[in-house]
Amino acid sequence: MLDRRKFVSSAALASASTLLAPRLFAQGQATPPSFVVHPETLFQIPADFTGLSYESSQLTHPSFFSAKNTPLVGLFRTLGETGVLRIGGNLSEFTTWSNTDPDVADDGGVEGPDPGIRDAHRFIISPRSIENLNQFLLATNWKLIYGLNLAGGTAEAAADEAACVMRICGPRVVALQFGNEPDLFKHNGDPKDHWTYAEFIARWNDFQKAVHAKVPNAPLAGPDTSFKPEWVGNFAADTKGRTCLLTAHYYAEGPPTNPDMTLDRLLTDKTKFDANIQKAAALAQKAGMPYRMSEGNSCYNAGKKGVSDTFGSALWAGDFSAKVAAVGATGINLHGGGNGFYTPIAGSPKDGFVARPDFYGMLIARPLQGAKMLAADLDAQGQNLTAYAVEQHGKVTVLAFNKSDRPATIEIALPATYTGRDAHILRLTAPSVEATGGVTLGGAAVDKDGKWTPKSKETIARQNGKLLLPLPAYSAASVHFA
Repeated sequence: MLDRRKFVSSAALASASTLLAPRLFAQGQATPPSFVVHPETLFQIPADFTGLSYESSQLTHPSFFSAKNTPLVGLFRTLGETGVLRIGGNLSEFTTWSNTDPDVADDGGVEGPDPGIRDAHRFIISPRSIENLNQFLLATNWKLIYGLNLAGGTAEAAADEAACVMRICGPRVVALQFGNEPDLFKHNGDPKDHWTYAEFIARWNDFQKAVHAKVPNAPLAGPDTSFKPEWVGNFAADTKGRTCLLTAHYYAEGPPTNPDMTLDRLLTDKTKFDANIQKAAALAQKAGMPYRMSEGNSCYNAGKKGVSDTFGSALWAGDFSAKVAAVGATGINLHGGGNGFYTPIAGSPKDGFVARPDFYGMLIARPLQGAKMLAADLDAQGQNLTAYAVEQHGKVTVLAFNKSDRPATIEIALPATYTGRDAHILRLTAPSVEATGGVTLGGAAVDKDGKWTPKSKETIARQNGKLLLPLPAYSAASVHFA
């Protein structure tokens, strides 16, 4: 077993993942899974850890991100008292900036995630969209990562757009970004002829010079890559002193047309996480810079029916949020919008909004926000279990996920100062792992305005001085110690 004191004295993210990931020991199955929480704090999770990501094209409908869209404001507030809204996505490549507002009425439309079609429709963004966006950010108390069109735009237009965004939203801007998934950019649409890193950074430098000439103090982030985490390290070195945040994307599966992209695979595979999130976080730490997972979800190209829209995806989203926090990332932005299969919030101002399964996964992970990640050891006894412990304002919360078809009971051991305290459990459940509806947390659903009030608060069982957390198959729970 890893020496806990040795771990705490080192800040290596690779070690953090090893400590917090499930420990699979070759022991008899008669021994129940156990989760031992230690008093040492590993690091502080930012208060704005949670986040959502939307396509830039959504800004062509200014009434969507508006303080007047009170149901959407309510849903954002339920996810976090603060958070980060990221604007970007594939469709940002088809946006055009206009310094004057178009003389057309807002149709109240929605733009979902790109399903991989990438048609050449042009989306015009203007100051009215940015004014409304700022009012939405004020109403939600969220911040902003704003993407600019690198692939199809010009440095001059990006500078004009950046100047408007900074003038109107300045105090709420975490960073501006140039380009979306530049490691997937292609020459003349040729799927085999991708941009090189050298081509990307040369164009990025042109945009940076133009933007900083107009807005010298604009904060910048990048490279916002898709599947090449090594670009994160290169970008950190090449932009040192000019950027404040490193970003990259993560999709657990894809494409949705591949029959191997299943719910079972989503809930069991961890190799891709290690090769992407883990590596990007380690490269950022080596560079001495913060790292954020700025866009991601269960399956790229807007998700997969029967996978991304199910309760299983909620379990994945909750556990994924905690995993990203456990490697020291500063935040996570799950992509969505419109009625994409994986979107946490579906609907429109006209038809109303609904919290989809991923929303509940994010909601059970809300205790991560602003908390201290505690050192902990999980002996999962070979089962598909994960668990995490955080502390905030002197109170400990344990998040536990059972992503298997077998029930389990986890024995929880806390530091002595917490052992005798009262605790209540909020359970994340649904009729089945394939269910697309009927999801509840604490026995309650989230309503169309984002209101959520837990109805059931069971207390944790104690037996022979041990805390016992039963977890039915395909379920999750948060245990809150007073």
